Amino acid sequence: MQNILSQLVVFYHVVDLGSFTKAAKRLEASKAFISKQISQLEKSMHVKLLERNTRHLQATFAGEELFKHSRNIVLEYHNATQTLASLQERPAGLLRITAPSAYAAHKLAKQLPRFLKMYPEISLDLKLTGEKLNLLEQKIDVAIRLTHTPPLDRVAKLIGHYQLQVCASVDYLKQHAEIKFPQQLADHPCLVYSTEEVSERWPFVIDDKHTDIYVKSRLACNTYETILQALLNNCGIARLPSYVIAEEVKKGNIKLLFNEYMPPNIPIYAIYAQGLQIPPTVRAFIKFLLNNETGEENN
Repeated sequence: MQNILSQLVVFYHVVDLGSFTKAAKRLEASKAFISKQISQLEKSMHVKLLERNTRHLQATFAGEELFKHSRNIVLEYHNATQTLASLQERPAGLLRITAPSAYAAHKLAKQLPRFLKMYPEISLDLKLTGEKLNLLEQKIDVAIRLTHTPPLDRVAKLIGHYQLQVCASVDYLKQHAEIKFPQQLADHPCLVYSTEEVSERWPFVIDDKHTDIYVKSRLACNTYETILQALLNNCGIARLPSYVIAEEVKKGNIKLLFNEYMPPNIPIYAIYAQGLQIPPTVRAFIKFLLNNETGEENN
């Protein structure tokens, strides 16, 4: 059956082009191969299909009838291969993503509904954690990592930056003398993120030098959301990711402090496996992140 199908394809192109040589060129085969395929087809069909001499090639009556049917076969074959190719290219299936919880809550949660509408055949499985999961063991397709040092054994696509921004509520600042310099933090209660190794030591760049300022913790907590609520209730000064406070800054409830003394922004990467073939789901998600500048904060 397979030989007959390939012979019909060859026959179609020979009649369509009116030449063994042209058919061989189109099919990227030798003229001898084309001739052999036609001879075998005629033998299988028990009928002469082509009249040929040194100058002319013409289908017989039987050949004309077979050409009509072979044309449909070739077109159906072409349509089938195109459909399979589109299935391989069309983003569909399960996409497993891991990201820090706070980043997901304040950034991805706002972006993902639009992604799901754009790609209705993709399903998402989110693992939200501050831990750096083993992507292979957990079968993670894409990991969002907030780091200056992405892994070397994976593709790391830069999708944005953020800043750990020192800030206070507008009402808190109204109740205290003007705060201009990081050294003044010693006079204020501070709200610290307790999972940091040095939660009570905040980094700044003062006189072009990296300088750590020690702060007094009024509240230590391992979630940014709790610190944000304490900040909005005038409990002190905090150091929070720009994506966590962005909405409140826009509303005018929070004011940023010491912008000119902040260290460089922290990169946000989308991490995925190396390979010649990137799965369509991964490629679609990375493109979405880049187009929407998901990680970009300009506070």
